[in-house]
Amino acid sequence: MKLATTTGDFAPYAETWEECVQWIHDAGFRYIDFGVANREFLYDGGWADRAKQLNDYAQNLGMAFVQMHSPDGINPLDPARQDELVAITNRSIEICAAMGIPQTVVHPGTRAGITKEEYFKENRAFFNRLLPVMEKTGVNVLVENTTRKNVPPDSYDLFTGGDMVEFLRYMDHPLLHAVWDTGHGNVDGSQYESIVALGKELYGLHVHDNNGWADEHSMPYFGTLSLDGLMHGLLEADYQGYFTFEAIRALEYKNGQAPRHKFEGDRRLRHPTAELQMAAEKLLYAIGKHCLTAYGVFEE
Repeated sequence: MKLATTTGDFAPYAETWEECVQWIHDAGFRYIDFGVANREFLYDGGWADRAKQLNDYAQNLGMAFVQMHSPDGINPLDPARQDELVAITNRSIEICAAMGIPQTVVHPGTRAGITKEEYFKENRAFFNRLLPVMEKTGVNVLVENTTRKNVPPDSYDLFTGGDMVEFLRYMDHPLLHAVWDTGHGNVDGSQYESIVALGKELYGLHVHDNNGWADEHSMPYFGTLSLDGLMHGLLEADYQGYFTFEAIRALEYKNGQAPRHKFEGDRRLRHPTAELQMAAEKLLYAIGKHCLTAYGVFEE
């Protein structure tokens, strides 16, 4: 199993995507999850040339983009903005094809009071609008689990591996599969069973930790995530993908749901420096290598 991490680790510090890639490389990683969420790729013209430029830069470093996170922040079930989301999500799928990225993560939508039946029907209508571009490019789209803490209390969503498999069977499309988010799973409890339930539908991971009460995006060993449960689940599911981190708040926040307390004065320590983030990134790589080596599955 190979280690990957997201460009989001250095997004607050870098002025260009190339800087993100260089810093990820310098920390030890060779595989990248592209967290594309900016105008130059999603809205502006010239995106294909820009994608080639970035991909060439990574390849010259001996690196590869292996997964993408399509834009989020817009609810797919919001009728006022669904057209916009479909357009930029389809663009992200085209970016994947241009860069040789086999899969991208797309969050389903939910809303207060939605039933399971409504959820399946309304999300099918959204994902059906992505299928033509998926089929043209051959790029897989991965739906992601969430946690009950991230959605209205009376709404349905994909909380377990069983939920995800049921939705994927309902969609019944060969390019739709699943990514498992360990931080979301950890907030709701044990995730070994969900990973095993996903089985062959599990195409990707978002690995991060928390203290079990909020979606914090900290690195493993900084929370209550059972790494043994995770690894046993992956082995039993015969997972063939990358061990991809999404620990984007390793230093920035203690709790991903709320920034640290403000001080109305000298705030020179408010944000960690790029040098501190690099130290954290190297530790993240070391933790990942340890996890995979301990179970005899680490690959360069």
